[in-house]
Amino acid sequence: MTAMTFFYWGLGATGVLLSLWAGYTTIFEGGLGQPEYTVTERMDHGEIRQYPPFLVALTQPSIDGDDGLREGFRTLAGYIFGGNKPQEKLAMTAPVIQQNNTGESLPMTAPVLTGSQEMMMAFVMPAGRTKEDLPVPNSSNVQLEEVDWGAVAAITFAGRGKQHRFVEHEKRLRALIEQHGRKARAPALYAQYNSPTAFPPLRRNEVLIPLQPKAD
Repeated sequence: MTAMTFFYWGLGATGVLLSLWAGYTTIFEGGLGQPEYTVTERMDHGEIRQYPPFLVALTQPSIDGDDGLREGFRTLAGYIFGGNKPQEKLAMTAPVIQQNNTGESLPMTAPVLTGSQEMMMAFVMPAGRTKEDLPVPNSSNVQLEEVDWGAVAAITFAGRGKQHRFVEHEKRLRALIEQHGRKARAPALYAQYNSPTAFPPLRRNEVLIPLQPKAD
């Protein structure tokens, strides 16, 4: 086999693997359940949505940053994959939600959880479930709460959900909110709709900011 033949063979094999990776992401993660919403207004590179209430399982990691994200993910994944009474396995849904600045007025849950740490993470619970019929978490670090965001400004971006990219898009979204004469009523939420194993170009990430009622 010549060097050129080997090169083309390797290039073709790489293409096949990438196609399989992208196919896995589309087929197995593209259909995950997620909260319903209605788009009420379009903005340049963003939109305003109206969300009905939904349920989440949430946890407050003991550390922040990417390590905190991994800790929070493991804690919540443990709950939905059987770490509960009666060891029920819940369907995986999207997005995984991150919220910082927990000392401020929060839109994620009621009651508000406060503490010395700055991060909170949540998994969206399957549609049709109620707080009463969801399995009880084995871990005291997992709580079940109802979310009532109401009107939310959103901006979407693809690729890896690194913290610096969320911060960058949060700044863009806040500028859009100001341009459209709206005001934020709570801290931003960072949402990731795919697992860490998803094909990076197909990953969906969003910054969500709950809004004050529109002025008449």
